[in-house]
Amino acid sequence: MSSLLIVESPAKCSKIQGFLGPGWKVIATMGHIRALDEGLDAVGLDRDFDPRYVFIKDKSKAIQQIKACAKEAKQVYLASDDDREGEAISYSVAVLLDLPVETTPRIVFHEITKEAITTALKNPKRLDMNRAFAQQGRAILDMMVGFTISPLLWKFVGAGLSAGRCQTPALRLVAEREADITEFKSEVTWIVSGTWNSSAGFDAKLEDPLEDQESAMNYLENIHSDPEGIVTAAEQRETSISAPKPLITSTLQQEASALYGSQPKRTMQIAQRLYESGYITYMRTDSAILSDEAKKAAEAYVRTTYGENYLANQLRATKKKVAGAQEAHEAIRPTHIESVDLPEGEDWSAIDRKIYKLIWNRTIQSVMAPCKGEERTVRFLATGDPNELVWRAVWERTLFQGWKKVAQPLADLDDDDGKEVGVAPSGAWTLGQSLKEGSKITWSDLKTAPRDTKAAGRYTEATLVRELERRGIGRPSTFASLVGTILDKEYVVKRDSPAKEIRVTTYQISSVGQWPPTKIETVKKSGAEKNKLAPTDLGKSALEFCIREFGSLFDYGFTSQMEERLDRISDGKEFWKDLCRDTWGTFKDHYEELKAQKGSAPTAARSITFESGIKAVQSKKGPILLIEGANKDDTVFYGWPEGIAFSKITEAEAKAHVDKQKKDKETTTIGEYDGKPMTVRTGPFGKYVVCGTVNIPWKDGDTADTIRDRIKEKGESVLHTLGDFEFRRGPYGVYMFKKQATGKSRQFVSVPSNVDPKVLTVEAAIKIYQTGLQQKAKAKAYKK
Repeated sequence: MSSLLIVESPAKCSKIQGFLGPGWKVIATMGHIRALDEGLDAVGLDRDFDPRYVFIKDKSKAIQQIKACAKEAKQVYLASDDDREGEAISYSVAVLLDLPVETTPRIVFHEITKEAITTALKNPKRLDMNRAFAQQGRAILDMMVGFTISPLLWKFVGAGLSAGRCQTPALRLVAEREADITEFKSEVTWIVSGTWNSSAGFDAKLEDPLEDQESAMNYLENIHSDPEGIVTAAEQRETSISAPKPLITSTLQQEASALYGSQPKRTMQIAQRLYESGYITYMRTDSAILSDEAKKAAEAYVRTTYGENYLANQLRATKKKVAGAQEAHEAIRPTHIESVDLPEGEDWSAIDRKIYKLIWNRTIQSVMAPCKGEERTVRFLATGDPNELVWRAVWERTLFQGWKKVAQPLADLDDDDGKEVGVAPSGAWTLGQSLKEGSKITWSDLKTAPRDTKAAGRYTEATLVRELERRGIGRPSTFASLVGTILDKEYVVKRDSPAKEIRVTTYQISSVGQWPPTKIETVKKSGAEKNKLAPTDLGKSALEFCIREFGSLFDYGFTSQMEERLDRISDGKEFWKDLCRDTWGTFKDHYEELKAQKGSAPTAARSITFESGIKAVQSKKGPILLIEGANKDDTVFYGWPEGIAFSKITEAEAKAHVDKQKKDKETTTIGEYDGKPMTVRTGPFGKYVVCGTVNIPWKDGDTADTIRDRIKEKGESVLHTLGDFEFRRGPYGVYMFKKQATGKSRQFVSVPSNVDPKVLTVEAAIKIYQTGLQQKAKAKAYKK
């Protein structure tokens, strides 16, 4: 062996080894091999931030292999990922092997192809210590904040809680959105719409809503006997919808979540595997740029498949490549444009294939021409209206599909109640064109109905990632872990909210001269949410303390400024210790003041006893009300009232909640399923339904029918049992596990989409299970 190439992930080794051939040895660090020592002292608060590092014991095998192989090599190449974490890993290897930073070759590549590896080796660079220092600064900041504030949470709120430099602002976003929804006061306006006729009928509406029912009824009364209208303006304009940009880390997470329900963490795991298998470029990037080679390949595909006219006339600006330099980060794209889909016969799940196709589609679409169309807007007045309120109708049509020729919808991250009234179907375009200023028209029916303003919806994982990005909290590579952390710690839960039934009164005039209008009562379902993020009482308690005591530290702007300063450090424009000193200086005094408190203050912060005997306690699951009995078994738990902070609850509020819970605790049977009673009970953290051995959480709006459906769905998720294994269907496909395993010892393994569990043999099931465990072990070993 003459040359040693050291990468991060073992999944890359065999593929790169195949590209390089004899004379090379490719090994992996298995992620970080060196980290800050355990405990707050490692960051050096009293040593002017002189950090203390240790080599990670769990990586001893990888470390020994690196040392042994380096002894036999004439040249060592550092080839960790091209980001700050990767730079820090390469620096750790240099420290381990005592390699000179100034001369040791450092290579980077953004796709695992022979051409990319060969090009990188021909153009080696050197370790970028500014990037390594930025990573070190981030690690110190994270430990400094987490290891100071978290113990205070244990002391004043509850055991096991934690705070984080970016984690807490992410939780704050979810909690503040929930508070906005709780405090929101809806306003009602009235919409007037109707069908008007020229050569054919078309829908239109008053351009501006009316402020109340009286105004709407007065308007209808003014024109109920006069059907005529006259066009006052007709405008036509060209429309152009630009192609979407190729995906970057954040937009991949957002679109995969919105389109396929894939959690950001899972999306990044899939992207990691696609990258390591050589199918896509590096998946941690915030640059929506395609390399010249990739752009040309995508253009060639479009030219051959759709024609020259489907190519964009002028592509988005790109950075110029410096001769001899390695390409900067580019967007996430396929390594081979001709691979439209992942190959059949390989072990890729349905969601894996969807994620790859999404990346492929966005890459192709990004070099395509805009979607071209026309929009015609016609405004008119009802001649019987003395106030001359303006009506509007809009027609749209597509003239040239452009990038929309590639069938891939754009993710809609915002709540939308559907198409606006007054936008006519494209098929009626000729009718819209026939209407010109002065054209006479008549209405055939009119109606008015109320419209309520709505609060902003709760975040989904996709929209939370978008908001984190917009506010500059964290970086693309950390978004998935931030969202995953607040979910894993149960500070936030994903919640389904059933639609609420709303009675809507519409007044309709169906013929000229009709008065009064026909009153139509309908029931509309509105407000349904699925998999939306909501803060738990536990999360609210932790957040309340953090914001009350360290508001400026977890301020959105302050957190964003820290990220900007880390960028400056990475660019060599700021010394990393200055950021650490400044941040510590903002909360050091108050931290030490709270740390020094002893006696009753911390205990009082965790427990409140009212004269009525009700006790408010900060538990591991969040705040809870209880009444203690003579012994532990006699203690009765009553949950916690919605929307009330632990530190602000009054005895009256506590008593009202306990009284309500006592009433609710009365067991209620709401029906039967499969011959078994469905009984509603109340536990420490809310209502639930028991039916035989099945427990189902009770949700707002549940009925006996919805509970039956959910019990049936839970039962139907079990597809098959075979030997020691049980097969179930989950949101991402079929998975399996050993029945006798429980708790953390239970390992879940995905079953390939082309496998039917019902025809498997025991031997085949064992093989699938063992292969899945091996893949999970590799992924776990790689985690940074």
